[in-house]
Formats: sequence, C-alpha cells, structure tokens
Amino acid sequence: MGSPTRSYRGRSAAERTAERRERLLTAALESWGDGGWASVTMRGVCARAGLNDRYFYESFADVEALLLAVYDRALDDMVRHLDRAASAQPDPRLRLRASVAAFVGAFTADPRRARVGLAEPAGSPALERRRRATYAMFAELARGELSPADAAGFDTAMFFALGGAAELVIRWLEGTLPLTAGELEERVATLVLAVVAPHL
Repeated sequence: MGSPTRSYRGRSAAERTAERRERLLTAALESWGDGGWASVTMRGVCARAGLNDRYFYESFADVEALLLAVYDRALDDMVRHLDRAASAQPDPRLRLRASVAAFVGAFTADPRRARVGLAEPAGSPALERRRRATYAMFAELARGELSPADAAGFDTAMFFALGGAAELVIRWLEGTLPLTAGELEERVATLVLAVVAPHL
C-alpha cells in the first residue's frame, strides 16, 4: 500500500490537499456571491470546484465550517486592505476616514464580498455571531488608533456607524441610492466621523 504522503506529479500530499481546499473556498465564495449563503451546498461546491464529493470532508467538517472559512478569509483580506489605506495617513482621524472609505470601496468593487460580509450572515446563527465579533474587532481597532476620552460612548457610536455604513452599501448595491461609488465612499466616511467625533 502506498504512503499517503508520497509525491504525485511533483506535488506532495499536503500540497494537493491545500490546492483542493483552495478550490473549495473559491467555489464557495462564488456560490455565496451568486445566490447567498443558503445556496452553498457540499455537492454544489464540489461540482463547481471540479472535485469528487469525498474531498470536501478532507478540509471541512461540514458546510458551516466552510462558510466560516470563507467569511474569515474575506475578513482577513479586508483588514489588510484597510491597513494599506490607513498607513498612508499621519493623523488618526484621517486614518479612520481612509479606512472607512476603503471599507466601502472594497464592497462596491466586488459585490460578492458585500454579500459575504454584510448582507448575508443574517439567518445563520454561526455567521451572525461571527459578524458581531467582526464589528467588535473593528471598533476595538478604531479605539486603539484614536484613544477616545469616552471609550464606552465611542464603541456605541462605532457599532451604530458600522451598521449604518453596511445598510448604505447594501442599498447602493441594490441600486436604490443615486450615488457614484466615490460619492458613496465620501458620504459614508463623513457620516461615520460625524457619529464618533463627539466621543473623542
């Protein structure tokens, strides 16, 4: 019997497993973006990835684990995107403004990410918990940057602002806000700063 770690066509078993996992994640993101999280199924994702069904459980315990992995990857990408946008600004308030604009811009540039990060978690308890934890993380990052005098008030304002920002992005993607993408970024950034400024 052959070793499960042997190479095949120059790739190790671990490399092949990682490549299959990547294909499943990509297929799940596409399915989620096209039809919402409820449309993501084990067989559908495997078919889209061009993989036998048996390979699904090689990387994920169930569909919920796959959904959380897709969400976490989108979150990691977003955090890196915000860091790049904010790092060019010397002033903390300008960094927050740049981060908010980048947050909005990432979703308007790729509506699939908005569906994953904003509109779709509601209805799945696990994804909803992850979304709420994500908002708490963003509030904590902003608090660390700005060192507000009223930390509790700042957190409350940030949660309010993040929820409002998400709603505006969703409505823009639905075509109900007559704004360009750039105007939306500017509008949301201005509103977020207006909401949190009294607590700094």
